[in-house]
Amino acid sequence: MDTIFKLYATLQSGEGFSVRPKQLGVYTGGGFAVGGAKDCRVFKIQNDNLSLTKFREVMEHLRDGAFDHQTQVIGGWVDDEGFAYLELSDIIKSKYVAMELAAVRGEKAIFDFDNAKSINL
Repeated sequence: MDTIFKLYATLQSGEGFSVRPKQLGVYTGGGFAVGGAKDCRVFKIQNDNLSLTKFREVMEHLRDGAFDHQTQVIGGWVDDEGFAYLELSDIIKSKYVAMELAAVRGEKAIFDFDNAKSINL
């Protein structure tokens, strides 16, 4: 089973993921993910309406938009209303800097990798 399909299945089950753009390997480092990296806008769709074909297309777009495969991740998650989100995020080591950057980018939250939880702004 290919990696894209596994990530799609993860999202369809309502779970989230953070993967390195180049190999789509799971990110296991620390720090905080701040969405809105570069010019890659967040992709949002009702999870039930997300096809595998569209998922592949968006993932390729995000991979192509990544400029630093060491300090960026592609994140996917599903909110409480059933919307799926995909976006390119920067990994920031400082919580304070991550929260400031997220505020400037108009993000609703950052993701804390060390504690595996979202932090709302």
